[in-house]
Amino acid sequence: MQNNSHSSSFVIRRLAAFLYDSLLLIALFFGVASIAIALNEGQATQNIGFYVVLYAVGFMFFTWFWRNGGQTLGMQAWRIKVVSDLGEKLTYQQCIKRYLCGSLLFGITLIAALLNKSGRGLHDTLSNTSIVFKNKDL
Repeated sequence: MQNNSHSSSFVIRRLAAFLYDSLLLIALFFGVASIAIALNEGQATQNIGFYVVLYAVGFMFFTWFWRNGGQTLGMQAWRIKVVSDLGEKLTYQQCIKRYLCGSLLFGITLIAALLNKSGRGLHDTLSNTSIVFKNKDL
């Protein structure tokens, strides 16, 4: 693995991976919404619980990938990987911090990545993780 470099192209790579993953999440959300509509007798669901379930599905999606190989499908396509600062598998606590901060402060975390010498976003710093480039052969 290579160390990440401080550049706008690195942030663009991260955004591209997130866009790819967003398409996968939208598909999952459609599945969850279909089930919710079926359970609600064909009517649209606007219950706060529905939105909590969608947020939890997003958390489970990212956590599963981060804990099993350190890469979502979008990250695989753009050859980047999330790693623990200690070089170990991400813990659930790291995933929670990363997901909450990344989802609630999305734009701010990317601005922080542009301003940080190491290229780390706010969610990387708070969760003690980093995004690194991954070589083709790894």
